[in-house]
Amino acid sequence: MSEIIETFLGIGFSSNKIHFTELEKQKESLILKNAESVEVDFDFEDDLSKYKSNNKALTNISGELLKYISKRSVEYSKISLTISSSQAFMIILPLEFSEGKQSLNSKIYWELSNYFPDNYTDFIINTYRLNSIMPCGKTDEFLIIAVLKNTLEFVKRIFRICSLNLSIIDIDHFAAENILRENYISALTGNNSILLGLKKGRFDFGFISNKKYTYFTYSKYYSEPEYNLTLIRKLNSLLKSRFSKTKFDCIYLYGDEIRDDTLEALKKNNGIKINVINPFEKIGSSTELLKNDELRKISYTYTPVCGVAQRSITGKN
Repeated sequence: MSEIIETFLGIGFSSNKIHFTELEKQKESLILKNAESVEVDFDFEDDLSKYKSNNKALTNISGELLKYISKRSVEYSKISLTISSSQAFMIILPLEFSEGKQSLNSKIYWELSNYFPDNYTDFIINTYRLNSIMPCGKTDEFLIIAVLKNTLEFVKRIFRICSLNLSIIDIDHFAAENILRENYISALTGNNSILLGLKKGRFDFGFISNKKYTYFTYSKYYSEPEYNLTLIRKLNSLLKSRFSKTKFDCIYLYGDEIRDDTLEALKKNNGIKINVINPFEKIGSSTELLKNDELRKISYTYTPVCGVAQRSITGKN
């Protein structure tokens, strides 16, 4: 009986680029078959919800996807997507996890209505229970992730135009977290780590203690001269306030905006080890990709899209 080989495609919408990563599953092994990016005349950091019925945007983006699909001529087992964290509203709330789902949802929507009084019912909500450093009785902290229904409808329309089915739509930061757990799990065990996304207009900070997510926040920057300064100030503020008693072992970086001077600033700042994520570290490579020096230099940009492709294989939430 011939071996069944499946190919999984991860797609990422980020800044003005579409990232593609193909992973091939052979028995228990994963092989990187292709990774490439294409620039588009569209800003994926813009509010995608307002483009739901914009035929020009829908046609342009779907056209780029169809070009890639046609060029590769591969039958994909599953196709998954990441969208930018800028498309989601995220907040941490203390909730009594012993309550029923309906009661929790009511409290979440009430909180959301304080920020979006006119359209809070237009969001799709997901919750992520944090393992709080200091749990208090029956209350624990939950990360609330809210995405506008029209944002997801815009994305779904693109893929309907292409006659493609999506198995997963994920936020880039949490797809990157999946790579961290797949490739660096031994380094996370028993240690405190920071997952830092450097992106157009924002920095995403995820704090992980002994493999357990404990906190998430982000910071925006508005001009190039303040890029490094804003990053260092925000990081130091978090380390001196919320995490003043925590020793961190490593900061793991991913994103389109990793720069040499930023790496130097981080290394000089507080003595925490800096590790730029290589999403393909534990994935085999085809002969062509092994020879691709340029891809190896920017492999970190594919961290979220590789992470969502792996999620579609493992089925992990």
